[in-house]
This record gives sequence, C-alpha cells and structure tokens, in this order.
Amino acid sequence: MKQYKIYIIQMHTKTIPATLIKFITRYKYSHIALSFDKSCNTTYSFGRKKYNSIIDCGFVEENKNGMFFKKFKDTKCRIFEISVTKEQYYKLKEKIIYMKDNEDLYKYDFIGIILRYFKVPICFKNKYVCSQFVAKLLEESKIYKFNKKIYFVQPKDFEMMSNTNEIYTGKYLLYK
Repeated sequence: MKQYKIYIIQMHTKTIPATLIKFITRYKYSHIALSFDKSCNTTYSFGRKKYNSIIDCGFVEENKNGMFFKKFKDTKCRIFEISVTKEQYYKLKEKIIYMKDNEDLYKYDFIGIILRYFKVPICFKNKYVCSQFVAKLLEESKIYKFNKKIYFVQPKDFEMMSNTNEIYTGKYLLYK
C-alpha cells in the first residue's frame, strides 16, 4: 500500500524581514513552507515573489535551484515529515493547485503580521503570512488542528505538532 507523506520546512534565510521576525518571535526559524517531495526541491508558502523585492509578496512556489536560494544560499532549515492519508494528501494538493492557478488573488498580509504581534484577532480575506497559510491548509485538509486560531500560529508552533517526524536540520541547500 502506498504511503503518503508531506513535508513542513522551518527556515531562516537571514534576510532583513526574516531577521526582524526572528528578533520579534525570539525563535531560530522565521519562515514556514510546505512540500510534497521528500527532497523538498519545490516548496509552497507566502513570501517574496521576486528574490530582490520585499514588497511584491504573496503565494509562492519556490524551487531549491531557483534565484532566491542562489542568493540566500546559507538558509538554515529543519524539515518534518508527516504521514497522511490518501484523502488528506489529495485534498492538500487540490488546495495548492487552486491557489497556484489563482495566485493573483492572494497577497501577503503585511498589516496582519503587525496585528498578530499585538494579539489582535483579525483575518483578511485571501491575505496570509507563511505560518497562517500552512496552518490553514493543514486544518482544511484535516491533517492537523492547532490549539489556537490559525492567524496566531507562528513558525515555532510547527515543532509542537504531534504527528511529525523530524528528518533533517541544517543548511537547506545541502539537504538531499
């Protein structure tokens, strides 16, 4: 019987926004991404659409060999593997495909990231930060439900998930 797995990647890129997030959260990782392949060559998240712009942000499909990681080659990460059912896997994949096909509808939640810091429970339609995006997809696919509202989920909360197996810690580009 085929096993279905997904991968959650905690990252820190050492960019100015990432360093600011790390300072505010006091946590070693500032970004969360999701992957369907064990090598984590392709990841999905909310962040920069162009590696040299911190303004043009939203839903992104990143490639390990792409320009972003060529520029930020010292990105550190921790990767978690999660076993899921066939239904959960395809539900999650369906949601990613929809967002990819409609990526212009989705924006990075610059205002929300500030509101989250002050614990203001406001969520804007089609606007996400990376941790909220991954948490929402995990909940909607019935893979994992956090014990807080998804807009309050932070990168550190992903290490607390009970159904994960940590498979790697180190430089992202060195992970095979």
